[in-house]
Amino acid sequence: MVAAILVLSICSLWAWQSWQNRERELANAEILVGSLARASESQVDGAMRAAEFLLDEAAARIDVMSGIDPAEYEWFRARLSGMPEISAMVVADANGDVIGPTISREPARLPQGRTNIADRHYFEEVKAQFPQRKFLIGRPLPSRFSDRLSIPVVRALTALDGGFAGVIVAGYQPSALRDRISSVVIEDEGGAAVFRHDAVMMARVPGHDQYIGKAFPNTPIFQELLPKQRSGVSRFVAPTDGNDKIIAYRALERYPLVVTVGITKNTVLANWRRDTLFQGVALGILSSALIAIALLYDRRAAAALLLTRQLADSHATLEAQVEERTAHLAAANAELEHFAYAASHDLQEPLRNVTSFLQLLARRYRGQLDSEADEFIDYAVRGAKQMSTLITDVLAYSSAGRLDTQPEVHDSEPLARAAIAALDTAIRDAGATIQIGALPTILGHPVLVQSLFQNLIANAVKYRHPDRPPMVTIEAKISPDAPMVEFAISDNGIGIEADYLERIFGLFQRLHPRDRFEGTGIGLALCRKIVERHGGRIWAESQRGLGTTVRFTLPAHPI
Repeated sequence: MVAAILVLSICSLWAWQSWQNRERELANAEILVGSLARASESQVDGAMRAAEFLLDEAAARIDVMSGIDPAEYEWFRARLSGMPEISAMVVADANGDVIGPTISREPARLPQGRTNIADRHYFEEVKAQFPQRKFLIGRPLPSRFSDRLSIPVVRALTALDGGFAGVIVAGYQPSALRDRISSVVIEDEGGAAVFRHDAVMMARVPGHDQYIGKAFPNTPIFQELLPKQRSGVSRFVAPTDGNDKIIAYRALERYPLVVTVGITKNTVLANWRRDTLFQGVALGILSSALIAIALLYDRRAAAALLLTRQLADSHATLEAQVEERTAHLAAANAELEHFAYAASHDLQEPLRNVTSFLQLLARRYRGQLDSEADEFIDYAVRGAKQMSTLITDVLAYSSAGRLDTQPEVHDSEPLARAAIAALDTAIRDAGATIQIGALPTILGHPVLVQSLFQNLIANAVKYRHPDRPPMVTIEAKISPDAPMVEFAISDNGIGIEADYLERIFGLFQRLHPRDRFEGTGIGLALCRKIVERHGGRIWAESQRGLGTTVRFTLPAHPI
């Protein structure tokens, strides 16, 4: 009886601890997918803001009654060159009749076959909801003007009398939306997706081509969760692939879109199942031993007493292991919470010590050892400095989106000049010339904007052409009616090949070896994060050997 009670107690304790570990794993997974959903929301919101800004520009320029003249057509073609995610644009009047040729990066062509879009759902929705709603994101459908599947992004046009004058429609490529959310996918079975408010899927990773355009109104997110709360985390079996998942969802504040990020319970609980199986086998063996000892108790009292003491020791050891593991998990969580502090202080300090002692070793013993030893010391010093720079850049990147302060109205010219002053040594060493045009007042975070200028100017000076001194120009395109200001930082450096103009803004992306140009591959990724933090967009234009122009938009100061 004593043995049975002991076995039952141990099994109960083990079952309770295992359940607590399981719930802890699931809770950590919920936190993870919630963070990734916020990142996905930011990506999709930035993409839609850029598209809406383009259509607002178009609506301000187009007069449906007079049509699109060649100069306006070429202007829009130039704008589309900086937005590869939009395949084409068309303009239609209040009756749905298409006006003029399709606007695209390709040569002008009139649409083949039907030239009326009045039967399209997006046209009907915009016209019915005008003037309360002027911007619409339609369901994916085959385009009549680009021969490919696209997401219609629609802007209503207003007549002089305030009535409905027509629409301008941009064909947004679903693959661009898919690429926006692909970075948050933890595993293929979990996936990430973007839905319209009516549960129509706009993009998904993986299975994008399989699910795009299909509606899933019967999912718990659209049936139960969204009507109660615009964001959250839930656990259910996904109707798309039948996997039991933990799914985070977030409804965009500005647009009728919903982003989801999931991870399967199989993945979350894989380590827990392995540990539980191992502990269960060990517990089964221990329980069997206890029962065997209890059956021999009457025959071997002395041996049973000894075995009882051993079992008590084993029980104490097991409890100590449980407490030790619990303390270890608590310490690991605390370590994770203070990672940023450790990275900025505790990691930098030993790196400085290593660098200092290596430099001291190099000064004191250079020439006393062989040349290979001197070379090894130099490698070690450079490696320690690179690690310190990388830690600093990673912290700057991670903290760029976490400012709690509200954006303020600031003159952008002092921020640009402060960035130039911070780079004074590098500018003088390179013999660079910096020219600043008229820069406007903006609405933003001054610390981030100065960091943006400093990174872009530093790149313009660093990647200079060996045959000419660097010339850097800072300009801004100001439009009184536009909500955003477009800045341009141009140089006469080595330039960038066209295939890499988008890749350079990715995290840890480098186009040159370290022995030619130093760097961590984080600077331009930080620039993109700062710009998108302000609701803008950033892109590059370049000609190999002639120079590069980096353009970005920031909110204009509202008058």
